[in-house]
Amino acid sequence: MAAVKLPISKSIANRLLLLQAIHGDSLMRVSPDMPDDVIVLHDALQKIRDVYGVPGSLPSGRAGVGLTLHLKNCGTALRFLQVHLEKCYPDAPVELTGEPRLMERAGKPTTQTTSARILHGEDIPVAPDESPYITMSRRIKELYETTSLPSREGSGLGIESDWSAAAFWYEYVAIHGGELLLEGLKRDSLQGDKMVAQIYNRYFGVITSYFPEGVKISKSSVPVRDQVVAIDFENIPDLYPAIALTCERLKLTFQATGTSRLRFKESNRLRSVRMHEVNNDHRMAMALMASGAYPLPLPKGKGEEMQRIIAKSYPQFIENFNQITTESRRSADGQPTVKADVRTLLVSHITPRRGINDDNLGKKHALSKLIHAASTEYVWLHDDDIEWPFAAQKANLTFPVGKENLDLVILPLRMESSFPGGEDGSGPSLLGKLQIAEYAAIQELTMQSAKKEQACMCSGANLIVKREVWLACEPDLHPEIPSGDDMFLLEAAKRRGYKIGVIDEPDYTAVVRPVTSWRAFLHQRMRWAGKAPKYTDKDIIRYGAFVAAANILQILCPLIILIKFPIEYSLIKKREPRTPWYVALLLEILYPFYLLISLLGGLFSRRAW
Repeated sequence: MAAVKLPISKSIANRLLLLQAIHGDSLMRVSPDMPDDVIVLHDALQKIRDVYGVPGSLPSGRAGVGLTLHLKNCGTALRFLQVHLEKCYPDAPVELTGEPRLMERAGKPTTQTTSARILHGEDIPVAPDESPYITMSRRIKELYETTSLPSREGSGLGIESDWSAAAFWYEYVAIHGGELLLEGLKRDSLQGDKMVAQIYNRYFGVITSYFPEGVKISKSSVPVRDQVVAIDFENIPDLYPAIALTCERLKLTFQATGTSRLRFKESNRLRSVRMHEVNNDHRMAMALMASGAYPLPLPKGKGEEMQRIIAKSYPQFIENFNQITTESRRSADGQPTVKADVRTLLVSHITPRRGINDDNLGKKHALSKLIHAASTEYVWLHDDDIEWPFAAQKANLTFPVGKENLDLVILPLRMESSFPGGEDGSGPSLLGKLQIAEYAAIQELTMQSAKKEQACMCSGANLIVKREVWLACEPDLHPEIPSGDDMFLLEAAKRRGYKIGVIDEPDYTAVVRPVTSWRAFLHQRMRWAGKAPKYTDKDIIRYGAFVAAANILQILCPLIILIKFPIEYSLIKKREPRTPWYVALLLEILYPFYLLISLLGGLFSRRAW
């Protein structure tokens, strides 16, 4: 069983730091492995002390000395310092600054403001529905002033591990299975987010066992019941990203209440979860990674970005995540194994970029060279610009039971907006939303037709094929046409009687990105349409002709949309259930026109290539 060393609770650590500053005691030592929020508050309190002394002892001549403190994106530090300066340094000219998102929410009082006032000694009555964070503040103040807390590495403080950070490991186990030991967690914790254990046991089948060194979590063998996951997040807002994404991956109905504060966190978490965007939010980053949306290894440049964001509360998360997923790959057994050197195939992206098309003869020639050189039974084909599926990380690739003998496997794709999301939190553009909706409909049609043994579409961005099958079909891949290797492969495999199937599961889903301009969008569609005259498979021709005819009929008789829209919106909702109806309706109105443009442009314009 793998063990995870969680970070200290930054909620507890920051309250203890503020109490030390109020009482003029030495501040606890900090280190780079602590949450960035703790380091930010510590450094700010230390600078205030260095310039203005301990409360009540302002050094002579220092009252007029200005001080500017940059608090990054740390809301706790901002609220605690606003109250601390008001109470202890009312005449000190201190300016508090930070990242734009922090300053946007600077004037909104929160439970942190109330906590800071309690820690400074204000007599604030206990409310019947008091936040656990305020209750924590009362308890820590009582412990600090009436007892001596146990020592921690000579700091004079005892700080338990962070239950909020544990939520992402509960999410991971709920989705992917296995068992973990989460070190340093306590059953009788001061933290309100210890509720995560109860929630994941009730709704997701994750069992928590308590030991002196921490808690063990494991996935129950009893299937998760098809029930509504109804949770009030008023007092546990930090658990929302993990729980929401767990429900999404397990396809459970989710009813969240008490979410008004989520719009004012590091990002608008309601929007960020809906759009699968990080938006500079540490909890969104970890929740997306735990769900498998952004599995390791992260693409070049994104690893550093993610580490910077996550360091706010859990600097070791990526390291821990890499370690746990690696150990999971090593211990995976119990299912038939596909004998494929997955890592070699995945590193060798099949595109004309990054030196693969070194002789400048095109993608298909590069693809042929790589597959001829491979020594594996299966090859897993990926485009260069996708996010790899979670299953692609496994050292021994396994097929689900019943899929072991397939010759060509069609795997799912999902279109999402660009990682890690717009800095303004606005999500994808209108063009991006339209592409995401369109892709959802295409993917649902792809999967359903393949399940009915009438496969009409697949994608070279995510498919697995036996090497010998690809080699047998190679003469029919039309090397004179720059693209279409996937569709021509599907045709040739069907014509030769090979067994074709589909794995429609989240762990095998790759993520693609929408193009960013209408010109690029139309060029892409023209390229797709340009190879249509070469298709010979009856299923492909039938599906293609039906779609084209239905949309041309809509141009001639717009009222046909009353019939088409409910059908096509249902396809979209199966893949992207959060798609707004008005986006789907706009797509329905525009689709016939750009389909016609794409067909004409692809058939008659060589510029499409």
